Amino acid sequence: MILEKFSNWIVSFQINFVERIRLGRSMLGFMAVPVEFFYAVLSKFNLASPPKVKFNRYVIEYRKTNPVEQQSEQPIAIVTGANSGIGYTTSKALMLAGFHVIFACRNKDLATEAMDKIKKETNLETCEYMHLDLSSFESIHQFTTEFKSKYASLKLLVNNAGVMMCPYLKTKDGIEMQFGTNHVGHFILTNNLLDVLKRSSPARIVNVSSLAHLFADTTIEKIIERTTNPKKYNKIWNYGNSKIANIMFSTLLAKKLSGTGVVVNSLHPGSVNTGLTRYSSFDNNFLVRFIKSILLLSPTAGSLTTIKVATSSDLENVTGKYFARENETTALSFSQNIPACQELWDFTESLIQEHSA
Repeated sequence: MILEKFSNWIVSFQINFVERIRLGRSMLGFMAVPVEFFYAVLSKFNLASPPKVKFNRYVIEYRKTNPVEQQSEQPIAIVTGANSGIGYTTSKALMLAGFHVIFACRNKDLATEAMDKIKKETNLETCEYMHLDLSSFESIHQFTTEFKSKYASLKLLVNNAGVMMCPYLKTKDGIEMQFGTNHVGHFILTNNLLDVLKRSSPARIVNVSSLAHLFADTTIEKIIERTTNPKKYNKIWNYGNSKIANIMFSTLLAKKLSGTGVVVNSLHPGSVNTGLTRYSSFDNNFLVRFIKSILLLSPTAGSLTTIKVATSSDLENVTGKYFARENETTALSFSQNIPACQELWDFTESLIQEHSA
């Protein structure tokens, strides 16, 4: 864990330094991104504790502290975007740990293919597909209605799915796609499931954010403007806004759920070599794919923070925190500002009301 903690310390120092002297977040991003590549490359030489070993360790530790024979019923987990990338490896770990995993995905064929692959790899059948399109209010409500008709409990919700740096698009309900899918969709999904989560406590909510929140606007007014005005759209800044919204949602929801037995945390999974960069014009280039394999984490490595936050007994009472590289770390101070988090919550609710049929 030395490399992980050292890398987090560098980024934390950069955030504190830049915020203190007001250098600007463009400079902060410029400083922080090389640390990502530095960590990803060096972590590949960690022969003593490679990603697969850590992956297995988290699974074994969970099973030891939660013996199957002592459970009255199998715990249920929902993972959005479970069919690929870190969602896939997270789902695999949860199945091995003893969860029944709901693959909450938009594409049934891809989800079925992913589940068949996991079943062959694990000899487990403890997963199922349920359709969920986070860019559609109707789909989200249908998903939660169907889930509640089948299950009375929910131990874990992993809000993992997302869209990254796409051209200007709108959700089915008319909201800017990145903010609408990455934040608003998960906001509705989570709130719809809170009654089940509370009833199932202790339970956990894990929101997958990103280091890209460093590129977010840091006033609610700017976030609102960039979300609602197509002329202000910038695929990088809008993505950053959706990711800082994930953290701010976690910060405030943790306070709202205090005393309920439901904990909420957010995390940066790392710069991971997945299909999330599909909107990049260079992504199909062989040389770029080769460079990415060197400079970016594998999906297994990228899923480790999610798996730890979702399963570690050391974190069962930890809530409202932000993690990266398997450890609690620093996010932009704006993401921890409770009045700003409440303003974002209120804006999200008004946006939902405005775009509801």
